[in-house]
Amino acid sequence: MNYSLLIIDDEDLIRQGIIARLKYMNIELNAIYEANGGIQALEIMEACEVEIVITDIRMDDMDGLSFIKQAGQLYPETQFIILSGYNEFSYAEQAIRLGVKAYLMKPISNDALREVLEEADLKLQEGNNLNRKISEGTHSIARMKQYLTEMNDVLRDEEAYKRKQIYDTVVSEFLDKNKWVILGVIHINHDSYEKHGYSYKDIDLILFSVKNIFSELESTCDKIIVNDLANREQLYAAMNYGNAELLRKEAQHLFAGLKEVTLGKMGISLAVGISSPQRGLSTLCNKEAQEAVSQRIISGNTGIYFYDDIRLMSAKQQLPVARLNMLQQYIERHDAVNIEKVINTILSEESIKGNNIAYLRSILRRINEILLKISNVSSGKTAGTIEKLGHMTENLDSFHSLPELKRQLYSFLLEYINMDGNIDTNSKNKIKLAIKYIDDNYNIDIAINELAERFNMSPNYFSSVFKRETGMTTVNYIKKIRVERACNYLAYTDKSVVEISKEVGYQDSQYFFKIFKKATGQTPLAYRRVHGA
Repeated sequence: MNYSLLIIDDEDLIRQGIIARLKYMNIELNAIYEANGGIQALEIMEACEVEIVITDIRMDDMDGLSFIKQAGQLYPETQFIILSGYNEFSYAEQAIRLGVKAYLMKPISNDALREVLEEADLKLQEGNNLNRKISEGTHSIARMKQYLTEMNDVLRDEEAYKRKQIYDTVVSEFLDKNKWVILGVIHINHDSYEKHGYSYKDIDLILFSVKNIFSELESTCDKIIVNDLANREQLYAAMNYGNAELLRKEAQHLFAGLKEVTLGKMGISLAVGISSPQRGLSTLCNKEAQEAVSQRIISGNTGIYFYDDIRLMSAKQQLPVARLNMLQQYIERHDAVNIEKVINTILSEESIKGNNIAYLRSILRRINEILLKISNVSSGKTAGTIEKLGHMTENLDSFHSLPELKRQLYSFLLEYINMDGNIDTNSKNKIKLAIKYIDDNYNIDIAINELAERFNMSPNYFSSVFKRETGMTTVNYIKKIRVERACNYLAYTDKSVVEISKEVGYQDSQYFFKIFKKATGQTPLAYRRVHGA
């Protein structure tokens, strides 16, 4: 093994015993260092290059887990192995969270020692191979970062390349500015990567892999791919060629190949929006490609969408004026139940299918006009809701699917009709609004009596109607929402269980622990190990 090993134990006999075992098994290392405690070990690691560390847990000056936490921050590539006589799960659990590669009990067998060292050797080789591939790339990381910022400037600021004279820098390295250029916006379908064991924390790894696949695909065109700094789930891919028609065909071929490899190798699906051929990169390329990729909301998250095709797509029908008028009436009457029904009809897949994304945007703008027409815009809250709806309309690329967009629209309209508290007497409406209130305020104490009073109902009647409409009691619904939010925190954040408990409304973390385990069948830490990044 072409690595150095550090053995940490406050008993000299144990250190010498491990060295003797290594010699007996003919395991050769570049160097073997010894330390009688964590402080001396940190000094050795500062002075010498150490790749593998075997450490005891209980030592006089510093326990092994504290040492690993400090050393791991300073030397993240180091492989740590714990050797201990204390068979306690709490140690093992903490060791796993610190990235320890093995947890071995004294006395250790020769086979077990050889196995963990071979595994550490393999991990180090994998890391070295990755670093070598990065360093052997066509451009240095610093240079690629420059292209990343320059391309984003060119595509998002019309005057950026004129002010900074950066356009020629990008083009001269990758693209010929005398040829036609096409821009593709590649959108990662988050539903597909969640189904294949990835989490949102893995998105950087996913993007890195997609960029590598794109770069390695053969093409007659010049090409470059970088991250979209404004959207973490998207990439910019630019291609150019001397003939505009052939460029489009090559883009179709290349992006189809990218989708096929990404789905086959990683199980992750992509949607791609492609601009019309232009004489140079510009914000127009970006606007067209973003408009094209937004078509996925209507037509699916796995398509290749050309702006020219989307622009020319004829709508099957005019705006659903009659249903929009009905929606206006229900909003004026604060009729939450029928508002939901009309939205589901207007934005059903059957109604939207075959139309372009501009059609969907027109519907949302019409709804915004309805709110403006019937609103008292002097109300800050009402104006805020209308502003949020307007922002949603102009940023459809932030949505992953039509159902998600419908949920968000309905949420805005519920917020809107609840501004002045003038809710009709329909009990279903009140329960809809009560659910919205709980969803927005799940992390504070919510008493049934206060909820009932808020919606002008007796506590007993409120509880009865709530259970009839939702299938569960109010208390159980609140628990359900809190557990769902806790699952999200455990999967996608590094917050401790105590912090998460407070975030979701439980000041007593032990009580939260019981609620969570009863609801999911797992402890919070067990859930994080399975679902977390």
